[in-house]
Amino acid sequence: MNFLKRLKFYGFGFALGLMIVYATFGTRSCTTPNEVKMQQLVFQYFKLSEKAQCKLKCLKKNEALLKIELRHFEVNYDLSDIHQEPCGAYYIQPKKDHEKEYNYKLVMYDCDTITTIKDINIPADLPCNCK
Repeated sequence: MNFLKRLKFYGFGFALGLMIVYATFGTRSCTTPNEVKMQQLVFQYFKLSEKAQCKLKCLKKNEALLKIELRHFEVNYDLSDIHQEPCGAYYIQPKKDHEKEYNYKLVMYDCDTITTIKDINIPADLPCNCK
């Protein structure tokens, strides 16, 4: 067998192996359960209380900007009560490398297909008259 025939034989086997690997693993991704939960919470319908809306105004943000910024947040399961009835409570905080950019934390309640935000924890030095 000359070199060209061996190269074709190798190429055929390599291509066949690639197809088998793709068929087996497909489009799987490497996402953590934390990232999956954040995606679920963000893509659901948002329901903000009046207090949360007021604090968003103090932060000079709106609901759309909040949804975009939540990409840089994560769930802290140590502080969360995911088995709370009727809606699980998820304590959301900025990721370690984004703590300086986002100076607020919040608790999101996962109620079936609605994400409810009742309050946003903002820094004490930020002037806000929300009750």
